[in-house]
Amino acid sequence: MKLTKVFLLSIFIFLLITLNFALAQTQPQLQQRRGFMSQEVQYLVRLIRDLRELDKDKKVAITKVQAQKLIPVLQELSKVQQLPKKEAEKFINRIEGILTDAQITYLDKLQIERQKRMEELRQRISQQPQTGQPFQFNPQQRAQQGVQGLSEKERQEFQKFMEAWSKGQPLNPFYHLTVYKKQLNDLVDYLKKK
Repeated sequence: MKLTKVFLLSIFIFLLITLNFALAQTQPQLQQRRGFMSQEVQYLVRLIRDLRELDKDKKVAITKVQAQKLIPVLQELSKVQQLPKKEAEKFINRIEGILTDAQITYLDKLQIERQKRMEELRQRISQQPQTGQPFQFNPQQRAQQGVQGLSEKERQEFQKFMEAWSKGQPLNPFYHLTVYKKQLNDLVDYLKKK
């Protein structure tokens, strides 16, 4: 259930990113004002989500020493209310500075595999038979579909979060969104057990 929520939220964020990219192609000024999370914050979200994946391969598993170094960085991240690009970059650099080259390469491969799966999904969707009606993208309807696995409170948090980002407030998802907060806290708890 927890992983389903995170997965659904990840898919939703990906769809929002895709929509933002499409808007950027037609309306560059709108993209500058209404972007949803900077690329740096998106990368940080993926990095945090994927850290546990390292332990699935003994060659790149997080060591006890690395865990002890990561915990204070992650705890600090959970306390930061705003996360502008430069701040997100600092956290990325601190986290990746603790990891080995092999671990970073493994995480990069995970991301590439995820992108391939998303591209395949996009292609399957685009190859579905047309109903004769042009495709109408409704962001509000997509938002509701994308976060169906979330509670009403989590949906409201997410909506407020998106609105703040669209107004130029670089909020930290690990501080303001329960789903991401829990993901980060679970990772810290996991690392403490090493």
